[in-house]
Formats: sequence, structure tokens, C-alpha cells
Amino acid sequence: MAGLIAGRNTPELAEDREYPYPVEANTNIYLGALIALNAAGNAVPMSAIVGLKVLGRAERVHDSQYPGENAINNPGAAGAISIVARRGVFLFNNSATHAITQANVGGVAFAEDDHTVANSDETATLSAAGRIVAIDISGQIWVDTRFPFAIAA
Repeated sequence: MAGLIAGRNTPELAEDREYPYPVEANTNIYLGALIALNAAGNAVPMSAIVGLKVLGRAERVHDSQYPGENAINNPGAAGAISIVARRGVFLFNNSATHAITQANVGGVAFAEDDHTVANSDETATLSAAGRIVAIDISGQIWVDTRFPFAIAA
């Protein structure tokens, strides 16, 4: 089949991209943070810990009567509250030590913390955050977190 020679309406299969997850004990998750599942299956802020599974961006506390509330589960038992994570393409800070450049677009972004991504995991201590989509004019990085378990380094 020949390639396109004109614009095309390419439909998107709409799907629910928001999911609630139990928050780890004694953990604070702030709205807008890059969050992940830990080994116990609880939501935590992304950090320099290997083996975390990216969930997306922290959206809101599940079943909260107060919109815009951070998930403060400290003190608190694991699962005492839940956070809703949204999968999508989000803007995060670029690493100061392992900066993402145009040559890294399409590759894997690694999370240094809950708002900073790097171009590599040279120390083998970081978890994949998603695919690098683009570098914003601000120098921040657009990261696709929609297919977190299909990311290969």
C-alpha cells in the first residue's frame, strides 16, 4: 500500500486513563508528581529506586470530598488512602547531571525523583519513567507514561 498523499482523520480509541492505587504507609504524594508502584504494589512518588513501575501523574485523592488535595498518608497504614494516577504525556524537569537532548527523543526517560527525568541509568539505580516524546522550548521533557509496562531500556 502506498503512503499518504493527503491528510487523514486517524481516530483514537478512547479509554479510561485514570486509575486509583493504594498509597504506601507513611508516604506523601503531591499532585502533579510522577508516581509509581513499589514492590508491595502501593503508590509512591518516583525516586532513585530500581524496580519501581511508573503509573503516571498524581491527579487527586480517590473518593475525597476536597478537590486538589495532596495524598498525605503520613502517618498512615498502607492503603489507608488511594491516589488516582493519570496516564498520558506530561512535562517534567530535565536532569542536571544526565540531561536529555534531542538525540534521546524516542528513547527511555529514567526518573531521578518525582519531577525530574534523565537520559540514562548509568548507576543502575533508576526506574524507567516512560518514552521521551519531545523537548519543550523551556528545556523540560515531555514523557509518555501511557504504556509503562512495555518500556524496554
